[in-house]
Amino acid sequence: MVLSVGTVLVIIGAGLAVGISALGAGIGVGIAGAAAAGVTAVDQDKFGVALVFQALPQTQGIYGLLIAILLLMSTGVLGGGSADVPVSVGLTALGVGIAVGLSGLSAIGQGIAASSGVAVAGRDSEAVGKGLVFSVLPETQAIYGLLVAILLMAFTGMFTGVYTLPAAVGFAAIGSGIAIGFAGLSGIGQGITAGAGIVATARNPDVMGRALIFAVMSETFAIFGLLIAILIMFGIGLFGGA
Repeated sequence: MVLSVGTVLVIIGAGLAVGISALGAGIGVGIAGAAAAGVTAVDQDKFGVALVFQALPQTQGIYGLLIAILLLMSTGVLGGGSADVPVSVGLTALGVGIAVGLSGLSAIGQGIAASSGVAVAGRDSEAVGKGLVFSVLPETQAIYGLLVAILLMAFTGMFTGVYTLPAAVGFAAIGSGIAIGFAGLSGIGQGITAGAGIVATARNPDVMGRALIFAVMSETFAIFGLLIAILIMFGIGLFGGA
């Protein structure tokens, strides 16, 4: 089987999407799971709650898996119709993989927050809801990466199979992926702050609002990355079908 350069780039993009995001999800699940094991060792009735907190960082890996499958299916790698994939589409696939893959490392921060959540919930069942609120905050960085990945695929013709864009657009797509991907790493910092916020709220419920403000500050940088990623797509005329 002879693979075109564009097809090879698509395959690498799919690998980046699921590989990097799964790395982040695995570390995040491991951090939360360690705390969950400690809690259930003391109180086995907390198993269900502990499992919920441990499962939270898994979603980043699911996002990466979803995008990887979409890349392979939309370009015909799955199905044997990938012979005519142009280089521009392959380069775009790299940008897509970088966007959802790197932003998926936010799962590490989510795991840190979830570990605090499960630890507090082990002592106080009424703290479960507040712990979940703080623990889902780092998820937004991964959602931004997922959003940019889907926009890149939609506006470069991957979903329709109509490829009219030059290779330069593919390079620009990589720039969009780098912007939102690296900005998504701010989710690690947000997870650290959110974890501390859970502990602070458990000690004094009245400080929850202020703790949330501290926790969302890190998200500012993810929004910067999202803004630049969208401006790149807008600037090269992607939203206008150029």
